[in-house]
Amino acid sequence: MSQPDSAPPARLAGCIPILCTPFTENGALDLASLERQIEWLLEAGATGLACNAIASEGYKLTEAERDAVVAATVAAAAGRVPVVVAADGPGFEPAVDRACRAARAGAAALMALPPYFVKPDTAALLEYYRRIGAESGLPLIVQDAPQLTGVAMGPELWARMAEAIPEFVSVKVEGTPQGATISAVRQLCGDRLTVFCGWGGLSVLDALERGAVGSMPAPNLTREFVAIQQRWDAGDRRAAERVFAAALPFVLWTMQSVDFSVAAAKEEFRRRGIFTTNLQRGPALALDAVSRGQLDRFLDARLAAA
Repeated sequence: MSQPDSAPPARLAGCIPILCTPFTENGALDLASLERQIEWLLEAGATGLACNAIASEGYKLTEAERDAVVAATVAAAAGRVPVVVAADGPGFEPAVDRACRAARAGAAALMALPPYFVKPDTAALLEYYRRIGAESGLPLIVQDAPQLTGVAMGPELWARMAEAIPEFVSVKVEGTPQGATISAVRQLCGDRLTVFCGWGGLSVLDALERGAVGSMPAPNLTREFVAIQQRWDAGDRRAAERVFAAALPFVLWTMQSVDFSVAAAKEEFRRRGIFTTNLQRGPALALDAVSRGQLDRFLDARLAAA
């Protein structure tokens, strides 16, 4: 399947935040809030947008809702930045179907976790990613999150995949520690594969030093990660470190769990007037009274400094 002529070329680098999926009070998709979020992110300097991912609550969306989010994101981006769509599944056919639908909707690239209900062997992983790439025709980011999926991959496998799968262009490294993994990818694959820092950007400075081309943080932290990237790219490491140090307490707090990160982003966007609600679909890990108070203090300080 070829990429639609209207889709922008996929220049995948810099800060590509993971969009939150906003909902109304009754739990329906809130596409107006999604569009406001996208405008805020682009004004903040995002170089791409990623939707339907784990932190987008993509696994809580129906297939029709996934398509609606992709269509709305592509329309709102309007060719200004590439749209990366998470398109994976528990088996080959669901993942390929999602990938091809995203391609038809105008996605510029795909991001895919491995299947993890039945843990795949090397041959199955190669075939899974080969089919996603070949049948969609889109650049492919492999998302490595072993702490969530229980599926172990690594630089040697990705080097084999890079030889076999022309569409495979990048790895989003979520596993910890990230540093040695990033260095090994760079050593084995050179410029054939790029690397993004995942897991909330906690290792972004280490990742950039080892050759990562960018990060995929929570959307409410886009301003900070854009500033880190810009200062790093300008050769001012000390300035990048200062921005990261200022953001780090809040980043650490949010990364207690995926649900903490989503809750923090949605509440911040609600307070900024971007979202109408902070609703998360169930099941979700609820914040207790102490955690809610901690989040309120972080957000009070963030909004006062805005």
